[in-house]
Amino acid sequence: MTRRPAMPSPQSHPIPTPRIARLREGKVRHLGAVVRSMMAVLAVGSVVALAAALTPETARADPALVSAPRGVAAGGHDVVAFFQDGTAVLGQQTHAILWHGAVWRFASSQNQERFELNPRAYAPRFGGYCAYALSKGYLAPGNPTLWVIADDRLYLLNNPSALAAWQAERQALIAAAEGRWPKILRK
Repeated sequence: MTRRPAMPSPQSHPIPTPRIARLREGKVRHLGAVVRSMMAVLAVGSVVALAAALTPETARADPALVSAPRGVAAGGHDVVAFFQDGTAVLGQQTHAILWHGAVWRFASSQNQERFELNPRAYAPRFGGYCAYALSKGYLAPGNPTLWVIADDRLYLLNNPSALAAWQAERQALIAAAEGRWPKILRK
């Protein structure tokens, strides 16, 4: 009779599988760390390259939808007062709201409430930029002491000669400005 060879007992000859698994697991961890390090280097390199490509000309933000030097629209004037009182009246800090990224001030709580109910009815057309300049293809801040209400819209102008030209050719200049707004903000 032939004897079969005896099977080694697990205690005498451990199976190396757990050790192999641990080695592979360690290699995977190491490989993962290498990949993460490479990705971090690439990300930092991309940020550095992007920062180098941004010059003051390319990094400049687009002009705001509302002309608001120092964050205050219409030079701090109450835009409702143009319609209600027919004059430029400075607003108060106690009657102010934030709308379209700018602070709008009002002379009274009643004017503030009127604006809040329908801001587009009172806000200057073209975001308070000079309507004449816009009609000619460039942006200039509007001056709230030089204004016109036409067709129930408030238009701000930049200087007395722009105001005179606006009054002389208002309809044609409104049409030209409408054709450029708001695309001019993206130039």
